[in-house]
Amino acid sequence: MTTTRTLNLREIVVMSFISVVFGVLYLLFVFLNQVITGVLGPVGSGILAGTWIMAPIVCALIIQKPGVALFAELIAAGTEIMVGSVNAGSVLVLGFTQGLGAELVFAIFRYRRYTLPVLMLAGMAGTFTSFLTMYAMYGYSAYSSIVIWAMLGVMLLSGIVIAGWGSHYLTHSLVRTGVLHNFALGKAQYQKRTEDSA
Repeated sequence: MTTTRTLNLREIVVMSFISVVFGVLYLLFVFLNQVITGVLGPVGSGILAGTWIMAPIVCALIIQKPGVALFAELIAAGTEIMVGSVNAGSVLVLGFTQGLGAELVFAIFRYRRYTLPVLMLAGMAGTFTSFLTMYAMYGYSAYSSIVIWAMLGVMLLSGIVIAGWGSHYLTHSLVRTGVLHNFALGKAQYQKRTEDSA
């Protein structure tokens, strides 16, 4: 558990660095997603939806403070625009709603629980708000109800597996290297190991 709710310089730097890396990856995921959509149709576009929710979940899990998920996704979206996205307006809106969806879940748990089920719920929330945003911006209402529900289902599943479980696995792999020992997650894991060995 963190002792203060405000971000310190180290946390801001790490959050920014991680978000920038994901922002670059997001642009690559866009091209891959276009290929998948071309092969599988609109429902296939949701397969990688969870990848766009990883930056806020990874950063929130590491730092465990209010606002981190939202700020991280906004930084990632801004980076995606700077490295070449041609849809600046929609990327920023999506970045805000995706980050907000994940942020709300952590807020519900008062920024005290970062278990795998909570991360999966955050992934679902991020993909759900992403779906609502794209429904409004990209005219999803033109699709049949079966296609719309299938798209939502695939996106939610992607939020659970890629954003939730994927972020959990990636971040805990970093913890084992020792690089996160000065952050909330690293300290919590160290305390848990100490208690288990006592």
